Amino acid sequence: MHRVGLVKRFVVVIITMTFITALVPNVAAVHYCSKMSVHFNPAALTDPSNHIWQGTISGDINGIMTFWATGPIPSKDLGHPPEFFWQVHFFTEYWMIETDDGWIAGIDKGNTGYSNWYFRMNGEVTEAGGIYADLIGHKVHMNGEIYWADVFVEGVAEGPVIIN
Repeated sequence: MHRVGLVKRFVVVIITMTFITALVPNVAAVHYCSKMSVHFNPAALTDPSNHIWQGTISGDINGIMTFWATGPIPSKDLGHPPEFFWQVHFFTEYWMIETDDGWIAGIDKGNTGYSNWYFRMNGEVTEAGGIYADLIGHKVHMNGEIYWADVFVEGVAEGPVIIN
C-alpha cells in the first residue's frame, strides 16, 4: 500500500512538471505589435540600391522603418504597371527598424494585389542589436494597404507589424 502511494505521488509530480514546462514558454513569449507608415521612394525603380519604402513605426516599438527590394534582379520586381486588375505582385524585401534602444532587421516575402493595393508579408528577424538582440529567429507578420496619390510615384503603406 505504501508503494502504491509513492507511485501516485510520483505520477502527480511528473504530470505537474509537464504542465509547468509546457506553460513556461507561453508566459515568457515575446509579442510586439506596432504600426508602420512608410512612404514609397520612386528612385528605387531606377536604382535598386535605394530603399523602396521608409517611414515610421510606432507602438510597442518606435523608430524608423526602411525596406529594400531584394533578389537577383530587384528592378524587375518593381513597378509592374497594373495592366490587369487581377494581377498580384510577389516580392522579397530586406527591412530594418532603427530605434534609440537598438535595431531589428530581417527578410520577408509577400504579395500585393493590384485590385485593392492590400499587402501581406511574413518573415523572420535575422539580425538585431541593443535591447532587441534576443529577437533573432522570431517571426514577423505585416499587412495593410497602400494609399497612392500617384501610383509608383507617391504613396504611403500603412498597417500593423507584429513580431512574435
